Amino acid sequence: MNKANIIRIDVVSDIVCPWCYIGKRRLEKAIEDTQSFKNLQVNEVEIIYRAFQLDPSVPSTGIDFKMYMQNRFGNNFVEKFHPVEQVAQVEGLDFDFSKLPKAINTFVLHRILTIALKDGIQSVVKESLMKAYFVNSQDLTQENILIELLEKCGWSAEKTLSIIHSEIATDEVKAEMNYYRQLGVTGVPFFIFNQKYAVSGAQPVEVFAEILEKVAMEMTIETVVGEVCDVDGENC
Repeated sequence: MNKANIIRIDVVSDIVCPWCYIGKRRLEKAIEDTQSFKNLQVNEVEIIYRAFQLDPSVPSTGIDFKMYMQNRFGNNFVEKFHPVEQVAQVEGLDFDFSKLPKAINTFVLHRILTIALKDGIQSVVKESLMKAYFVNSQDLTQENILIELLEKCGWSAEKTLSIIHSEIATDEVKAEMNYYRQLGVTGVPFFIFNQKYAVSGAQPVEVFAEILEKVAMEMTIETVVGEVCDVDGENC
């Protein structure tokens, strides 16, 4: 496939960011809805998820979610998230923050996603992790849960454990997070289209669709036929 005909979207996000999951759904719908691709020279939209940690200070074992949120937002934190739950519902996502077991440190999960990218299954793994956390209220600090989720994505239990209990991809994840900090990314989700257009936040589907169409139009080469020298030498 001609790489020139692929729109690449780098998505800086964190697994425990609710707006990242909402933005993910909206971007996916925009890609699905962008009919103009049929008439433009675009073969594929490639999404690469980049690492970002909302709170790297959370211990690797996690913190009780209710206690964590009460410390940050007070006793009425559940009410604070009702609007987010309502927006998620519109996008087909059933969030219930009152059921989340833990606030978690996502560094290991970003290492998993980095390896998943190399294996060609990053999008599947990203969806699996976010759905497990936000929709199914699963504790992603538990090895048995990660093993089960990643087995469904095609990894063996041995591979998952070998990643968890090693430093593999640690330097890559740290370098990636530092790179986007240097670019000025301080909040997520953050979307970069073809390394040219940057969009912050979970924008409406229509905004993503407009950007996708703009990028696709710029990639389309208009051909105007004129006099040429051909390989047979008949015209020159």
